[in-house]
Amino acid sequence: MRILAADDDLVSRLAMEDVLRQCGDAELVLVEDGAAAWQCLSGDRHFDLICLDVRMPPPDGLELVARLRAAPALKRVPAMLITSTADRDTVLGATRADLQGFIVKPVGADTVGRIRRVLAQLDAGILEPVDAAVSRLRIDVERHARYVAAFRQQIQALTGLALELASPAAGVQARTAFAQKADACRTAALTLGSPRLEQLISDALALLAAQQPGAERAMGQASYWLERVAEARRH
Repeated sequence: MRILAADDDLVSRLAMEDVLRQCGDAELVLVEDGAAAWQCLSGDRHFDLICLDVRMPPPDGLELVARLRAAPALKRVPAMLITSTADRDTVLGATRADLQGFIVKPVGADTVGRIRRVLAQLDAGILEPVDAAVSRLRIDVERHARYVAAFRQQIQALTGLALELASPAAGVQARTAFAQKADACRTAALTLGSPRLEQLISDALALLAAQQPGAERAMGQASYWLERVAEARRH
């Protein structure tokens, strides 16, 4: 997985790095302020989680989360605050910010466990655990693997279409094809217990309908999440 962490204090950033390295096999991207974090988010890489300090050079942690949630193609990216700031205004702001966690520094023995639980819960929303899925669908494990393989192909194809639609030359036929395939992908996502991917596909459809950019970004995030989780389960 890939985790982005931002903190302007070097010691705190090193401590955050040490904690995150204990949370699983992750690629860590460490930056020193909100502006650098936003630049990473606006680039071509996708992230599983963002961990932010609150008090940083602008945009601070809460401002960055607000900017993230207001961006149609990025609003689903999970975020946590890991901060020494726990005054009333910060806590109220965090409560309203649609966060996946709020941890007060200094990080302690329970911090790793808390972050691991967040990551496990997020992954379960990308692809329902196999045991739960086969029980709910009343199929065997081999059949479930075929479902997942077919779903990966659908997501990859839809992501490719979204990239084509980003071109000014894309016509009505391409948009219609994307909408049709997106509906099929949404159904597949719900069948496989993948609410987070269904949300991203819906976001891409909404962006397309509103003739706004970002459908390819939303689908790229969906493809990245599904490929990572599916490959991890294979091994």
